[in-house]
Amino acid sequence: MTHPDADDLAAPYADSPSERTRLAALIGRLAGADAATDETDAWPSELWQILLDERATLWSLPAELGGEGCDRPTLVGRNAAVAQGSLTAAFILSQHDAAVRRLAVVADENPVAREWLARIARGESFGTVGISQLTTSRRHGTQAMRVTEADGGYVLDGIMPWVTAAERADIFITGGVLEDGRQLLTALPRDRPGVIVKPAFPLAALGASRTAEVRCENARVELGEVLIGPSNDVMAIPGLAGTGGLETTALALGLARAALLAFRAEAEHREDLTEPAEALSAEWIARWDDLMSLANSEPGAPAPQAIRGLGNDLVLRLTQSYLTAAKGSGFVRGEPAQRWARQALFFLVWSCPSPVARASMRDMAGLCPV
Repeated sequence: MTHPDADDLAAPYADSPSERTRLAALIGRLAGADAATDETDAWPSELWQILLDERATLWSLPAELGGEGCDRPTLVGRNAAVAQGSLTAAFILSQHDAAVRRLAVVADENPVAREWLARIARGESFGTVGISQLTTSRRHGTQAMRVTEADGGYVLDGIMPWVTAAERADIFITGGVLEDGRQLLTALPRDRPGVIVKPAFPLAALGASRTAEVRCENARVELGEVLIGPSNDVMAIPGLAGTGGLETTALALGLARAALLAFRAEAEHREDLTEPAEALSAEWIARWDDLMSLANSEPGAPAPQAIRGLGNDLVLRLTQSYLTAAKGSGFVRGEPAQRWARQALFFLVWSCPSPVARASMRDMAGLCPV
């Protein structure tokens, strides 16, 4: 077993040698800045600048709107590479991309969405999402964000429970529920009167993502700012899927690979780690192949929630395996072993669909799947 060189860093993520070289350099730059970010929990200016230098905010933006318009397999590979270098950077980018995707779905017929995408393409605006109240969050219940009709528009009152980079955003893609149970999705500017960004949460990991609660107090939404709805389930509309997506699994496998390469390096001079390193390597390859078969829409590919559950399980075991191998020194703040182990826990709570969460708890309890 040999220590992976720079070219090996991005080997699974792209077929093109130039793309692999590009991603390997990106992984290295992000990894170099990640430890300091974890120590302070301040906005990660250096990490974000690295992503801007790499034009990462344009990867998911349609080409006709000034972006790169990357296809799904390319995006999955790039997202995993970013997560391998820094899960904090990958998490922030994923929420920005989620906002871009939802704007792009309606851009053809919605001038407001097109204008926001144009600003994002020019680097003038930053978007993020505040939609967990419509998907997985149980904070504040199913009526966390209430919507009422008012003077030819709508008014939002309530909470976006979890919003990443809220204090940095110019636009929130958010949604709420009308009295009759219908939902709408809207583009809500951060500077709109009645929009209040609360202090960032003191998270156990990824604190530098500056994830916070955002409150709306009689915040007006114009008709043109409504992206979807009112309808019975806005998140069921194609292109707006909320949880269990491929991108989240890609980030889990990216972090898992960072721990895997470190574990393999440790195994070079510890014979007791050779067999576990080989088994973990084989499992990572199998999970990555599953994910890419899904990204390429291949027949017989696993279901998204199935691969999400397997990805969660692998990132937890791999990060904890490396922490175990690193022993006490890996438990010291600043060391990657403890940082990766803490970060891996996030996949248990981040947009984790109920079936995936239930399966995980049954597995940890030693029960058979249902």
